[in-house]
Amino acid sequence: MITITRSQLRRLRAVFRRALRLSSRDVGPNLLFATGADCLRIRAQNHHAAVEYHTQGVFPAERICVPFALLADCEGTKDEPVNLEQTPEGKVTAQWTDRKIPQRVQYDSTPSEVPIFPVVPSTMAENEVGLWQALADATDTTEANAARYATNNVQLRGTGGRIVATDGRQLLVQRGFNFPWEDDVLVPRSTLFTCKDLLVNAPLLIGKSDDWLTLQSGDWTFHLAIDKDGRFPKTEDFVQRPETAVNRLTIAPADAEFLTDAIERLPCDEEDFHRSVTVDLNGQVILRAKTSDSKAPTELVLTRSTASGDNLRFVTNRTYLARALKLGFRELCMYGAESPAQAMGDNRAYVWAVLAGDTAIKPSKNAVRIDSSEMQSSPAAETLPLPPPTRSVYPMVKSNRFQSQAADVTAASETAHVNGDGGNGNGGNGNGTANGNGHSSSCEPADLIEQAETLRSMLRTALGQVSDMITALKQQKKTAKSVQTALATLRQLDRVAL
Repeated sequence: MITITRSQLRRLRAVFRRALRLSSRDVGPNLLFATGADCLRIRAQNHHAAVEYHTQGVFPAERICVPFALLADCEGTKDEPVNLEQTPEGKVTAQWTDRKIPQRVQYDSTPSEVPIFPVVPSTMAENEVGLWQALADATDTTEANAARYATNNVQLRGTGGRIVATDGRQLLVQRGFNFPWEDDVLVPRSTLFTCKDLLVNAPLLIGKSDDWLTLQSGDWTFHLAIDKDGRFPKTEDFVQRPETAVNRLTIAPADAEFLTDAIERLPCDEEDFHRSVTVDLNGQVILRAKTSDSKAPTELVLTRSTASGDNLRFVTNRTYLARALKLGFRELCMYGAESPAQAMGDNRAYVWAVLAGDTAIKPSKNAVRIDSSEMQSSPAAETLPLPPPTRSVYPMVKSNRFQSQAADVTAASETAHVNGDGGNGNGGNGNGTANGNGHSSSCEPADLIEQAETLRSMLRTALGQVSDMITALKQQKKTAKSVQTALATLRQLDRVAL
């Protein structure tokens, strides 16, 4: 018999799903629980990754293979024990107590379907715990769906110990790591590195084999599949030397805190997908934004920050500037009004494309000016006197595609409400006497949070599709106008010929 707590199973499910890149609809691979004289090992793998969790202890030698659904069936927020036991009939029984009510689920054991687990490379290099956060930041810089180049991957360069990531609009380069190889390795983006249920507070060991990148820290071992066929873009030429910049902006810590709070609430037109903001470096450091129907812009004056070099005015997507601040960058190098912006830090560089200079907002005597030195050091969002952004209202566009997406969201919500995230809880093969997921009629808080996150993701997808339709309709309108203009010109030519 193998015993593990329900809270451990909840954490295992969260980490395994992210590492194996499982969606809410994926069944998941089989789980192997293996005990020995000194530890318990829990393994799962697919073509994306192979994951092992081990905990020290004295256990009798045993191997139990169960469906992935066991994690959802038995998980909980408390340290209540779950006992796994094999029966003479080749079944696996899971038993636990949910608020004093006994629960029992039975599964078919399928030990022959467990694939061969990857071997830890013989050469592993130790790195500080900051490597994990660096991989998380790199993942946030990639794009989910790549086309021509493998921008859905993170590149780990053995020479120089660099981590490089880009989505074609932004580029993050981080240096100073210890990798035990000389070539470049591509690993697909993974939300594993941003998993809140995985606390990495010990040094990381990293290595690679022919097919896998291996990471070890504490009780966890991760083997992530290497992308051997991906073609990563050449990024070396985009990072320039700071001393060649025409203007260098140094943002004071207090101004960085002020700007992080304020920049996302500057006025912006709903149709401005770039969420543009003008940065003016002309003796003062000023950020300027306005809507198309406002008479005067709103200005943020960073009085404690300094800009050295030529006077410069450029336009940027505020999202990238805000991200540079969030990543901890405090120095910005500019090489021209329409050259990429480059944030510099210790062993790091963050580069992003700026917008066309002809869209820059010029100074105005009637501007609403907000001085950073007059604000509190930790301003609350409601105390900053920024004017609310103007939002345009568009009529609803009838679309079967959007209706289908909305139906999927509703169905997912209803399914989550009835079944929870674990489905009917019978594990696909079980015939247990309990209701299956081991919970009472009320959902666990962790389940509700996961359901809400799933619903939020689907709603974001629907919002993106609506934005795409609006863009397509605007383009169609422009095309129709061009056709009408061409026809009018042809008619005029006909009259001239007559």
